[in-house]
Parts: sequence; structure tokens; C-alpha cells
Amino acid sequence: HCVFCAIIDKDKHASIVFENDFLISFMDRYPLNRGHLLVVPKQHYQYLTDMENKDVAQLFEIVNMLSRHVWKTVNADGLNIAQSNGLAASQDIFHVHVHIIPRFVNDSVEGSWPTRKTFTEKELQDIATLIKTQLP
Repeated sequence: HCVFCAIIDKDKHASIVFENDFLISFMDRYPLNRGHLLVVPKQHYQYLTDMENKDVAQLFEIVNMLSRHVWKTVNADGLNIAQSNGLAASQDIFHVHVHIIPRFVNDSVEGSWPTRKTFTEKELQDIATLIKTQLP
């Protein structure tokens, strides 16, 4: 009953930004900031350490490409790339995923993450479309 597997199987809606045979990227449903993306391998791995090195490299190659375009598209002042493994590391969905989080000056109290935001489906889709138009 993995929510990411449901998105991959198209059983659950997501605002998709990028997809190929290996992975899918979509807007975080409750983003920390405008443009917050998730990048998810299509094969279900619980932890990054369960993946083959070549697959981790492929995952992060796409993360890097998407990061450049998100940063530019939302005119961010910075960017966090985050990936957690295990409950103690705050992993809440046990399917490997990487967060691309645009950051803006004064978007949080120093030393903390911004608070989660709520966007409508249309707003998420509009941001996804805007990012997609910047992709090669």
C-alpha cells in the first residue's frame, strides 16, 4: 500500500514533472516551498542503501538536472536536496525518494525548515507545467 507505487501505477493522481523508464518526479502534495519536487525510482526500494550504485548514480543525475530547472523556474535563492533513510532519519514513506526543495531568503526561522504549505491541485499542476517547459 505504497502511495508512491500507486502514483507510479497511475492509480493515484500526482502533478508529474518528469518521467522515464527508471523514475518519476512530481510535485510534493504538501510542499515546503513553491516548486518542491519528489524524485522517485519506479522500482520499490525501501532505503537508498538497497539500490545498486549505478541506479543511485542514475537517480542523482536526474535529481541534478531537475534541480537546475526548478531553481531557475521558481527564481529561488537556494536549494536543498534531501533524502532520508529510516524512521530515525524522518523517513515517512518507505519508498526511496529525493526532495528538491527551493529555498528563499527568510523562508524560515534560522536553522529550521519552512512550514508545509497547501496548494490546490490546479496550483500544483500549474507549477509542474511551468517547470516542464524549462526541461530539455
